[in-house]
Parts: sequence; C-alpha cells; structure tokens
Amino acid sequence: MSLIVVDSDQQTSEALCRQAEDLGLEAVSAADLTLAQELCSHTHPDLLICADYDWAKSLAVGHRGVPVVYIVSELPSSDVLLDALRAGIVDVWIAPLDDESFRTRRSAILDSVRSARSQAEAQLREHVDELQRDQRAGRYIQMGMLPPNPMAIDQYRLQHRIIPSLILSGDFVDYFRITDRYFAFYIADVSGHGASSAFVTVLLKNFSRRLRREYRPSMIREPGEILEWINRELLEQRIDKHAVMIFAVGDLQKNQVTLANAGHFPPLILVDSAGARFIEQRGKPVGLFENVQYESKVVSLEPGARLVAFSDGILDALGKMDLAAKEKRLLDAARAGNMDAIWKSLGVRKAAAPDDMTCLTVVRES
Repeated sequence: MSLIVVDSDQQTSEALCRQAEDLGLEAVSAADLTLAQELCSHTHPDLLICADYDWAKSLAVGHRGVPVVYIVSELPSSDVLLDALRAGIVDVWIAPLDDESFRTRRSAILDSVRSARSQAEAQLREHVDELQRDQRAGRYIQMGMLPPNPMAIDQYRLQHRIIPSLILSGDFVDYFRITDRYFAFYIADVSGHGASSAFVTVLLKNFSRRLRREYRPSMIREPGEILEWINRELLEQRIDKHAVMIFAVGDLQKNQVTLANAGHFPPLILVDSAGARFIEQRGKPVGLFENVQYESKVVSLEPGARLVAFSDGILDALGKMDLAAKEKRLLDAARAGNMDAIWKSLGVRKAAAPDDMTCLTVVRES
C-alpha cells in the first residue's frame, strides 16, 4: 500500500484517493483515527495524509516509521506549523494540490525519509563496528588473564577450555601456587552475558592476585572462607552481578584437595579407580546474599586421578534430554581422558551453545 488518506469527510477523502490512483499510486481512505491506526499497524504505508490536526499528531507520535502529512484548506498559523513539526508531522499541504505538486512533494518526502534511514543505518553500522572492536580488544585482554594452558604444578597438570557464546565470556578459570606446598584453582560462571559479566572476571583475577599476598592460614584449610571474602567484595562493588563458583585448594604433600562450592552446577567430578562420580556440595552464589558461609570438603587424589569441572552452558548445549541423561553424559566424558577426548565425547558445538561453555581439569599424574 502506498498511502492512507485519513479524513472524516468521505467525499473529500475519496477524491484525494482517486487523484493518487490517477498518478499510479495505491491509496485507501480511513474515516477515523482508530481505523487509520489499524491500517498502519497491518499494511505499512509509505505515507499518511490526514485532514484532522489532532489525528495527524497522534499518528505521527504513534507510527514514527511512517511520514505524516497534515492537509488543510488554508495555510495555518506559524504557531500551528511549529507545533506540527515538533509533533513529527513532516509537511503541511494546502488542498487542493495539482498533480505535479502532489507527485513532487510526495517524492521529496519519501526521498528525505530514505536518506534519513540510510544515515541512521550507516551510523548503526559504525556503532556496531566500534562495539565489535571494543569487544575484540576486551576478549584479547580477558584471554590474557587466563593461566597457562596447560600448566604443571609439581605432579599435577591443570588445563582448561572456554568457548564463549559471545565475544566476551562470563565464564572464568584460574589456577596458581599459593605457597610451595599449596595451590589453588577455581571455575566461575558470572550471571548474564557480554561486557558486564566479563568485567566481573577481571575482579576475580584480581582476587587471585590478592589471595597470593593476603591469604590467611585458615583459608588454606577452609577455602569456604575465600568464597566468603569474594562474596563480601562483590556485594561492596554494588554491580548487580553474582557468580557461581567452585574454589579448591590443593595440598601437594598430602595429595588432597579441599573444595567449597558457591552454587555451582554441575558439581565437580572425581575420576579415579573407583569410577567417576559427582562431589555433591551445597552453597549460595557469591554476590547475592550477605553473611553467607560455605562448607569445605576434602578429597584425596590417588595417582592418575583427575577432577573435572564443567560450566552449565554445556548442559544447555546437550539438547533436550533430561537432566539425568545429561549428567551421565558428563560422567562419561570425564572418564574419556584428556581435554580433547572430553570434548569429543560431549559432542557439543559452539553453534549449539546459547551460553558460555567451559571445562577445567586437574590431573594427578602417575
């Protein structure tokens, strides 16, 4: 449809429609504002010509994608013209118009609209390009914060893989020595997606650095204290973001790992001579609640044992199977071996991931 003529005077409306049709245009009349609004919503006209000033203003405000012309029998006052422009009315026509004026003024309006849309699209493309450049720069910085991959800490080998759903990731992992005897590792999944979630991973990396300088001996024994500390810090930042985490401290002398879970699901998986099983723990996410406490659990690692942690994005990527079937897939994958074997066993693809997908493995070498 090319244009809609809105006029309660049926004779005048039909005459204007006939003139438009004689010029090779499609036209339809609407006798009231309600009908005009319905036609705009369903037919997407190129132009609205309205003889009622209040109707014209309503249509200009309610259908900003369609240019609205106010048509009158005599030139209105300058105040009315100014008010019309402020309301979004694109032109005021004095009726009757000869064919040439009708054609010329209509073409000028549509050319102006196309030009404005073209400029808006160009600006949008420019903004998108700039955003993508910033996101790529942020991605480069974020990947630079990750630990060596893989990394050996005495007889332990730690490795990770992160596949973001967007350029930036809300998933994060880190592992590092605390002392000659102890090392730490964690997997975290920040709520949401994109830059705001990625910003929290910068805070987590800062916690890693501070922990190596500011840890207390009790934190080594009870890594739940570390989660409590992170929880307080996130709440103090007031950034309206929270994260689920598994935080662990490894003892190189005893070959034990002490774990604490801040609402992270699925739980950590232990694979050893007894098979593969989840290490069930409860805990609330960090950054949501005050005065939260976390319980710690000690796990012994025999030679060849490994710990495997997944973010919940992998569960989403496994499709529509029930949770029990997905958990079995994770246990089977954890038994598969190294990182490549785990990923191959899962059979997930980046294109299938609505969320970030992460895997962290900690292996005590034989």
